[in-house]
Amino acid sequence: MSFLKKPLVVFIILLLVGVIIRYTYGENSIIWNFWEVLDVSSAVALALLAFLAYKDMLKDENEIELFFKVDNKEYPLNLKLLRKDCTRSEIIGLLGMMQRKTDKRFKYNPKYLNELIQEINKIQKGKTKKLLIPIDNKELKQFILKE
Repeated sequence: MSFLKKPLVVFIILLLVGVIIRYTYGENSIIWNFWEVLDVSSAVALALLAFLAYKDMLKDENEIELFFKVDNKEYPLNLKLLRKDCTRSEIIGLLGMMQRKTDKRFKYNPKYLNELIQEINKIQKGKTKKLLIPIDNKELKQFILKE
């Protein structure tokens, strides 16, 4: 059964259960009163979940500024990415496109990889809106920067 059909089946089953309870026991029965309370509380819970999902979706649309970090000094790249697009592969791809010499393969020093991953994790968790890409002076020379 596909993902979209499951909620529809659950909805139909709950609808049928509600109709059966209503017409079998009547509106004044205890089970019908319980069903009404369950109905209202479910609607409130679903509205809250929808709000939280919408809030997360908006956070994914935040723009993240990119900077090189060399010896605790920041160099702006004048680039922005959406938070949802700020992934390791996207960052490495951008760095590869920014190289001065396109015939040379992009090199990134592995000693900075752990720090880069931690910076990306901060972005993904929503802790910051600024990505600091750690590199050394030698690597900085292979990029075109506008200051």
